[in-house]
Amino acid sequence: MTKVPQNDEELWRNILAGDSKAFTAFYDRYWLQMYKAALHYLKDAAAGEDVVQEIFITIWSKRQTLEIKNFAAYLNSATRYEVYRRLKVAKQSILEFHEEVITKSSVVYNEGYQKLNETDNSNIIDQCLKDLPKRSREIFYMSKVNQLTNTEIAEQLGITKHTVENQLARALKHFKLNLSRLTIIIYCLTSFFK
Repeated sequence: MTKVPQNDEELWRNILAGDSKAFTAFYDRYWLQMYKAALHYLKDAAAGEDVVQEIFITIWSKRQTLEIKNFAAYLNSATRYEVYRRLKVAKQSILEFHEEVITKSSVVYNEGYQKLNETDNSNIIDQCLKDLPKRSREIFYMSKVNQLTNTEIAEQLGITKHTVENQLARALKHFKLNLSRLTIIIYCLTSFFK
């Protein structure tokens, strides 16, 4: 019966020579602290055990190329790295799952329905703004529909930026007032026909 070395350096020399008993002693010496660290982050006993097993399998299979000077520090780093890698993989899997669910449950796109909605919305805007002076209506459309800046509008119409801002403020106030009235009318009509 061979005696198990007491210090890590002797243990590692024997592991490098292929001594499985030395490796078992090495495992017995460090597995619990590694398991506790993995369990702390993963909150899963089986996953914690898997982390420890994976690290020791890697150490045994790569023992000839590894240069370990401080075993506690090396195993601590290896445990943190493996936990991080697993959390990253799990997060990626969750994101892919959510993407797949969203893709499968997406509503079929209906261009005709969207076109009708756009037409309806345009008609509602036209109705709300019909009482405005022509210039205010024109500035509103240039700003909100054509997405022009106040400076661009002022340059195109040959007016000051301040005038554009005033006209937009007036148009928006009028729009909000009429839209709120329209909303009340629609609510009353839908309540009436229920």
